[in-house]
Amino acid sequence: MGLLDNLLPEFLRKPQPIGSVGQLADFMDSRAAFLAQKSIVEFCRVRAGVYWQKLFSEKEFQAALNHSRWRAYPACYAIVAEMVEGALREPAGSRQRGLPAALEKVALASFSKYAVPEGSPPTFWEDAAELTRQRLAATQAGPSRPVREIPEPLARTVFEAVPIHPNLLTNDYDYIFNFLRMNLLRAHEDFLAQADRSALVDELLGAAR
Repeated sequence: MGLLDNLLPEFLRKPQPIGSVGQLADFMDSRAAFLAQKSIVEFCRVRAGVYWQKLFSEKEFQAALNHSRWRAYPACYAIVAEMVEGALREPAGSRQRGLPAALEKVALASFSKYAVPEGSPPTFWEDAAELTRQRLAATQAGPSRPVREIPEPLARTVFEAVPIHPNLLTNDYDYIFNFLRMNLLRAHEDFLAQADRSALVDELLGAAR
């Protein structure tokens, strides 16, 4: 089912440069998909303990797992989008206020590639775009947040997508939050190392005059 079916992440292979908006879109899409899939799958595996193989072999659970991964993806994308916005602020300079709208367009282009996930409402991708827009708009209220803080509050959305009955969950939210924080910090490091941020800003916002 699209990107979430193929999540040997590109960053485990040879790092790819990020010098164009197309490459930026691929980076954001793949990292969001990785966060969504791995946070849900690894949590369920840990929570199931020694019974995880039996649980994961059940078709009903496989369907629930796939649905949960897609439910988590928009929140993970918005988290990645906020991280990228913060990383591009310095090279954007006085043009920084244009970043949210430009990154929203990147999100819309990525979302348009996918069909509505099975079992999701027809407005799934419109709702995903709105969530990203809201998160990016909120960044303009002040300085960019430290990357370690960015998963809040959307980590709660990812946690609520876990295909395990709430009665069986206790203090497990911290596992999801810490997983997202750790992997977002890694994504941020990779982005700073691989991205030509000045070139990205010029393509997103137009070359400075």
